[in-house]
Amino acid sequence: MSSLLSVSGLASGLDTDNIIDGLVSIEHEKVTRLETKKSNDELTLSAWGTLSSNLSTLESKAEALKDPDSFDKFAITSSDDEIVTIKGEDGGTPGSFSVAVYQLAKSEKIMSNTYSASHTALAISGSFTVNRTQAAVEDDPTGTDVSIEIESGDSLKEIRDKINSATDIGISATIIKISDSEYALSLTSKDSGSAGAAYTETAGNVLQSLGILNASGEKGIVAHKVQSDANTVGGMEITADTLLSDIDGAGLVKNDTITIQGTDRNGSSLNAKTFVIDDPATMTVSDLMSSIENAFNGMVTASVENGRIMVADKNGGASSLQVFLTANNEGGGSLDFGGLMAVNTAGKDGILQPGTDAFFSVDGLNLTSSDNEADDSVEGVVIQLHKADLDETVQVTIDRDLDAIQANVQGFLDAFNSVIKYITEKSKVTVTEKEDDGSDSSSKDTVSKAALSGDSTTDRLKNQLRSLLTANFSHLTGNKYTNLASLGITVDQYSGEYSIDEDKFQKALETDYEGVKSLFVQRGVSDNSSFIVGRSTSDTVSGRYLVNVDNKTVSLLDKNDNIVKTFVAQLSGSVLTVKADGEAKGLSLTVPESGSAIVSFTNGVGMDIANYLDKATDTYDGFVTQRKKSIQDDMDELDDRIAEQEEKEEAYRQKLVTEYSNLEKVMSTMQTQMSNMVSQLG
Repeated sequence: MSSLLSVSGLASGLDTDNIIDGLVSIEHEKVTRLETKKSNDELTLSAWGTLSSNLSTLESKAEALKDPDSFDKFAITSSDDEIVTIKGEDGGTPGSFSVAVYQLAKSEKIMSNTYSASHTALAISGSFTVNRTQAAVEDDPTGTDVSIEIESGDSLKEIRDKINSATDIGISATIIKISDSEYALSLTSKDSGSAGAAYTETAGNVLQSLGILNASGEKGIVAHKVQSDANTVGGMEITADTLLSDIDGAGLVKNDTITIQGTDRNGSSLNAKTFVIDDPATMTVSDLMSSIENAFNGMVTASVENGRIMVADKNGGASSLQVFLTANNEGGGSLDFGGLMAVNTAGKDGILQPGTDAFFSVDGLNLTSSDNEADDSVEGVVIQLHKADLDETVQVTIDRDLDAIQANVQGFLDAFNSVIKYITEKSKVTVTEKEDDGSDSSSKDTVSKAALSGDSTTDRLKNQLRSLLTANFSHLTGNKYTNLASLGITVDQYSGEYSIDEDKFQKALETDYEGVKSLFVQRGVSDNSSFIVGRSTSDTVSGRYLVNVDNKTVSLLDKNDNIVKTFVAQLSGSVLTVKADGEAKGLSLTVPESGSAIVSFTNGVGMDIANYLDKATDTYDGFVTQRKKSIQDDMDELDDRIAEQEEKEEAYRQKLVTEYSNLEKVMSTMQTQMSNMVSQLG
């Protein structure tokens, strides 16, 4: 540090300024050493910052890998994706099947009475409730229907706004302008399906006044129903259980046929179906009714009322349903259903668009769904219905996308390798040997240390990550694969990076998909199907556990199934949970009333690494966070020491200036005195 103070050295003849600078520079070496230490700390902290970013990326990849969705990757094909497509989910298995779509699910739309304006008060007051959306019900099954309060000063617009602002309500409201003097409120169910929205008056008669409900509290929708001519057995009306051979005057014999034709509710013509009477002495009217329902692809119900076969739409509303039932009487009998069935009850809309269910078939089996994404028809498969077409059957195929699964694992390994590579590079110590030039110089070899060299925390981090990645899951009984090396994931001994043997990995997926998946994804398997592994926490350790309902205990087992440690569990209803500290902490199971089972539980590599990194990088007490804080604290301390040393340095300079100034004054005085003496002697 320089100073404005200076000493000329005129009296002594010394270059006192340079002498002072030289002495101060020696003292400044203390500051230089501290600044060098701080500079090294800055490099170390920067390296930890980059490493933290790499760890965050690895944690994200591990989080994704622990999710079953990372392995539920499928290659989907559809012979006509305008009609139907599918997607795979957890539990899905490769296969192919045929799908026919007869009707799509639609949302109910109902319209109010018309009014001359949308903004004038309707003089209607009261309250009503509407069901919640299906999503809201799934989130909270104990919730109640949504209540709407209407005041006498409310207009159509205000009623619309009250409905649309309600949370989780199962309908949406719009205003329809029919003409300049006709406005109506349109209510649309947010969920499709024949059930539509559920409206209930709770005070007053708001919905009845609006024309949404009738006086009976119904929406007024009626299902279309047609009926055959009547038949008897022994003079009594036939029933569903009546044998075909017993129908009066029918005279049916083996191999007689009945032709079923018609149009469905949407006006689509059906291909004629033939009901073959294999044995009239054992077959009943119920068998014929089942054939009618199948002929209409499950879109109708058949019954017997007053001796007549009744066929009704499963969905209400206006309908084009027609049924032709013709007994061909090949054996000379006289069975007659009257041909075209007469209308028993005309379908009535009462609404703009009735809610309808989707009707479709999978491999010939008629199915129904309240929406156009059926997720419970085929396990692990969502069938997405796009268009109805009675004349086309779509072939869909689902295969495991092994390349996509491998890509997910490779992405995780890339992130893992980035961490290992960075730690390795930043931990290097490079020694540059001094060339022998024949001189007597005693200069030593040059040693260059990377920013993280000698940092025991990074060594600990790297070793633990490697340990987790190469863990052996031998407790997974019945698993062919117990570690990643058995899947073809191995480390390069020179670079320390991990790679996948693609052929070996894909062969493992093909031969034991679930076994491979269990090495990455959390899994719990019980030797007793009544014990179902549920939730766990980041504290739960992979292993084999003996679960005893009678004692309410969970015991950790060794490889020979000997008890290592026992934990007391809490039973709530049918759920047994370990809350005590230890390996089993957080493990939860659904259990029967009594008994025991051995459970093999694994977090999988994905969860183990994600949990480890989550704790390591915790913003409060994670050791990575603590290491960075320690470095920052050291830098702050160095700043204080540098400032303190610079103050000492400046004080030292001032002291030297004062001392040399005094010296110059003394020497100047002596020179003056000497000059005077010489002058007097001369």
